[in-house]
Amino acid sequence: MSTAADGAAPGSVLVRVGHRARPLAGMIALLAVFGLFGALYPSTYLTRTNVLSNILGQVTFLAIVASVQTVVMVIGEFDLSVGGMAALATGAAATIINTQTIDGQPKAPGSLLVAVLLCLAVGLACGAANGLLVSFAGILAFVATLAMNEVYQNLAAYRTKGKPVYSLVKNNFVAPGQGEVWGIPNRLFVAAGVALAVLVLLDHTPLGRRMYAVGGNIDAARNSGINVRRVKWIAFVICGFGSAIAGLTQAAYLGTANLTAPAPLMLQSIAAVFIGMAFLRDGRPNLPGTMIGVVLFRVLETGLNQTSIDDYLQTVITWIVVIVIVLPTAISRVRQSR
Repeated sequence: MSTAADGAAPGSVLVRVGHRARPLAGMIALLAVFGLFGALYPSTYLTRTNVLSNILGQVTFLAIVASVQTVVMVIGEFDLSVGGMAALATGAAATIINTQTIDGQPKAPGSLLVAVLLCLAVGLACGAANGLLVSFAGILAFVATLAMNEVYQNLAAYRTKGKPVYSLVKNNFVAPGQGEVWGIPNRLFVAAGVALAVLVLLDHTPLGRRMYAVGGNIDAARNSGINVRRVKWIAFVICGFGSAIAGLTQAAYLGTANLTAPAPLMLQSIAAVFIGMAFLRDGRPNLPGTMIGVVLFRVLETGLNQTSIDDYLQTVITWIVVIVIVLPTAISRVRQSR
C-alpha cells in the first residue's frame, strides 16, 4: 500500500504537469488552429498575403484596443466604451482633415497635426471622464462605461451628422494605415509600439506593480499606502488614449472615418484578455497572453472565412471557441473559492 512517502499521488502529478505546461497552451492552441486551416487550405491560407495582410494586418486595431483594455482589467475593472471613444476621437479629427463637407461640397482641409492632436486629446478626455465616474464617483464600471459608450457614440454621430467622413487624404494621412515598410504594414508597427509600451508599463514600472496590487487585493493595496483611486483613474486615461490611437489608425487604413467600425472591438478586446488569462500567469490579465488571444481571434476568423460556413454560424463558432478556452480557468477559480 503506497503512502505519501512513496511519492506524489498520480492526480497531483498530473496537476503539476498541467500547471507547468499551461504557459505553452496558448501557443499550442494558436499553432494548432493555424495548422488546421493551413492543412485544409494550403494554397490560400498559407500565403504571404494572407498571413501579413489578412491576419496580422487586420488584427492591429484589435491589438491596440486589447492592449489598453488589459491595463484596465489588471486593476480589476473593464471598459465597455472603447468603441465609442475611438469613434468620437476619430470623428472629431476626421471632420478637420477631410476635403469635403458633410453635404459633399469641396472644402480646404485643416491642419493634419491639429486633427491628430485633437483626436488624442479627445481620447484622453474620454478616458479621464470614465476614470472619474468609476474611481471617484464610485459608479460600477459596467454601468459607467456602458452609459458613456452611448454618450460618445451619439456625440460622434452629432459631430458627423450621422454619416461616415470620407476623403481623409490630407498630407498622406492614410500612410500609417495603408503604407508598408519592407513589406510589413505600417499599422502593424503602430500596434506593436502600443503593445510594447503597455508591456513595459505593467511589468517593469512601479505604476504597473501598483496596478497589479490594486487588481489583486484592493484593500491590501489601500492599506499599503497605494492611492487606489488615482491608479484606477490613470488606467482609464490610458485606455482612452489607446482607443483614440486605434480609431485613428483604423480611419487611416480605411481612408474614411466610419463611426461604426470600432464597435466590435469592445467585446473582442475583453475576450482577448480573458483568453490570455486562461493561458498565462494563473488567470491574471497580462499583455503576452492578450496578444495570443488577439492573434488567435484573427487566425480563427480568417480560417473560417475560407470555408463555406454561413457568416452567422462563423460568429457562433468563434464565440463558442472563446467559451471553451476560458472555461477551464473559470472552473478552476470556482473550485479554489470553495
